[in-house]
Amino acid sequence: MPRENDSAVFPHLEADLDRVRDVLGPIRLEGRPELTALTDEGPDTSRRLVRPTLTLLSYYLLTDPTVPADDRVVRAAAAVELLHLGSLYHDDVVDHAYQRRGRPSANAVWGSHMAVLGGDSVILTSVRMLAELGPREVLAGATAGEQMCAGMVIEAADLYVASRSEQSYLDAIDGKTAAVLSLACRVGAMQAGRSEDEEEALALFGRHFGLAYQLYDDILDLTSTTDETGKPVNADLPEGIYTLPVIRAAARDQDLANLLRRTMTHEQAAHAHELVIASGAVDEAQARADEFMDQAAGQLAALPVDPSARHALTAYTRSILDRRTPAPAIPQQATQTPGAHSDAFPPQVAQSLKSWMVDTGLALTLDEADYHRWTGAIRIPRKWVPAADAAVEQTAYRMAVLLLAWDDLFEDPQLTDPEAVTALRRGMVATLRQDPEKPWRPGAIPTSWASLWPRLREGRTLRWQEQFLDNLEQWCVACEREAHHRINGYIPPTADYLPLRMSTSGIDTALSAMEVHQNRELPSTLRNHPVIRRLEELAFWVTFVENDLVGLDQDEADQVPYNLVRAVCHETGCTRGEAVEQLQRQVADQRAQLQALIRYLPALLRVLPGLSGKGKDYAEIYVNLTNVGLWARESDRYEETSGSAVSAAPDLERLRREIYYYPAAEPAPTAP
Repeated sequence: MPRENDSAVFPHLEADLDRVRDVLGPIRLEGRPELTALTDEGPDTSRRLVRPTLTLLSYYLLTDPTVPADDRVVRAAAAVELLHLGSLYHDDVVDHAYQRRGRPSANAVWGSHMAVLGGDSVILTSVRMLAELGPREVLAGATAGEQMCAGMVIEAADLYVASRSEQSYLDAIDGKTAAVLSLACRVGAMQAGRSEDEEEALALFGRHFGLAYQLYDDILDLTSTTDETGKPVNADLPEGIYTLPVIRAAARDQDLANLLRRTMTHEQAAHAHELVIASGAVDEAQARADEFMDQAAGQLAALPVDPSARHALTAYTRSILDRRTPAPAIPQQATQTPGAHSDAFPPQVAQSLKSWMVDTGLALTLDEADYHRWTGAIRIPRKWVPAADAAVEQTAYRMAVLLLAWDDLFEDPQLTDPEAVTALRRGMVATLRQDPEKPWRPGAIPTSWASLWPRLREGRTLRWQEQFLDNLEQWCVACEREAHHRINGYIPPTADYLPLRMSTSGIDTALSAMEVHQNRELPSTLRNHPVIRRLEELAFWVTFVENDLVGLDQDEADQVPYNLVRAVCHETGCTRGEAVEQLQRQVADQRAQLQALIRYLPALLRVLPGLSGKGKDYAEIYVNLTNVGLWARESDRYEETSGSAVSAAPDLERLRREIYYYPAAEPAPTAP
């Protein structure tokens, strides 16, 4: 935006920018309102509309600065901004950037596939709007788009090229940045109806300003913080993008040039950054940017226009070169795991849980009832699971322990008979489908389930109840498959890891338990939303792999088939250490995306249609479940890292014998 003292020269600029904002907006897909948020930046965006402002100012300069802009100018300004916005979607995918102006990027929230398609939609909307203005405008837009892509190609071709030339760098930024800023000035001048020479002068003004603009951006990447710019900084060097300060510093520092010839570790990139800063090349780049600004001002010198308007335009462009922005508009949502268990669930809940385990026979003694793989895994800090009604809390925690027990029945390395595995799955399914008032056989598992199911389904819809049982049955089938894979020594390819792990994770049951705890039912339309599906995949991938890493020694001893470290080693032939290092990098990257998505989720659920004002409650369910999953690696389930004493283990074979179901030996139970 122009500074306050420009309002006297361009009195209608703010109002005309509001008209541009009215034209800008998300792409709406007919009949699919839930997808509108893909291209909706929301009302609290910090975007300063530099390109629309240049379009309007160029028009004012060649007409009467005291008269509001024509509607054609407003649409031209909006079209240029949309072309720019669409390109940012693609940039963030290419750059693996998860933040844009202090907000999560589209690819962090929606995934790269949807982000690219969203960018395409925005760009084509821009093209349509330019075409509606006329053939000259759309030709100018297409040319600028072509130049922008060419600049990006040049930059990509020069990644990690230590000998990159200054000219190659200038050619790249001339296309990727200056072309669209030049377009903004050109289409604004076009609407003024003046000579082509005057249009060309404005276009060249925009181009030289664009070169300076990108130079400043590259300088800020080396000298600023994320809080100041609203996007990641110090990112170009490690990604092999060598900008003018780096090119000049490397030309006279062989040590730096040697570092730039290959991908760098974090420490090497930090050292390279220090060398660039110490070289004085940043000041030289600053001087080069100032030269471009002088050349931009020179393009306007001969134009027969109001001198005050000319001065105000050049003053505006100089004022926006330093693009440090306020702190992020969306508050940071904590997703870091706690370092202590001091705020775990209340002692009275723990005591009730242990008594229930002994009463039902899941544990024979209170010592067994404190088994670290069951109760230790659910000592969840209160911050991640807010307090609920006492009876509801007891039901939720009991269901969690029962799920952990069921999981161990299948994962037990002592279970080596394939027929017994299948008999266990049959017995589990029969138990789930039994009439809780008339258990089909005695035993700890049937008794504990019979005590829980009536309480779980209380107040739940019939759809919820049926889906809950169906999900549990599918989970049993997945656990059976995993047990057979363990017995057969099968290690799946890495491409199959996530679907296999999700099938055995009980994600649907975990969500249902959280619904019970918070007395909500998630709409099926929400579960099917692409952002929610992506959240589930990201959250559970990070949870699974972190648990694979912390439990690797035990998984190797037990020949657990679905450990990603084992899968990577088996598939690639790399060492255990190499696989661990690779997955640690991937976890860090996926965590960054997950944290960005979690920050965005409440804002998304506020605007999604059909949630009856309950978006905040639904967001809380997902945020809490994600935090619990991320906390799992810190739980006492992994006693070798928690420091807790290993408690007595229940007799898993005793529990299995009570529910083995061999159809030839006895009649099938009757489902209610």
